[in-house]
Amino acid sequence: MPKPPEVNKFAQMMANARNLEPLEEKTEQTIPITDPSENRKERGRPATGKRSNNEYASTTVFLKKKTKKAAAQILLNRDDLDLSELLEKLLTDWISKNS
Repeated sequence: MPKPPEVNKFAQMMANARNLEPLEEKTEQTIPITDPSENRKERGRPATGKRSNNEYASTTVFLKKKTKKAAAQILLNRDDLDLSELLEKLLTDWISKNS
């Protein structure tokens, strides 16, 4: 049985659009403008920590895997210091000695 010829869907859509009556113009509706800050809900957690603090800048450094792992292991048992704070302290001390 022969296959029916394929219909060009775009051409058919255009032909249908030409045959339609023009749409009536819609009357303009006015929407009251409100201050977006009035309807704003707070999302997620509050912005605290180093990432949202303007005094900190995200920095990439290259450390040997062995060095980073050893430091991280030592810092696991400490609640007062993390790797970022340790690097900050070391750099601050180095700057003051070399200034």
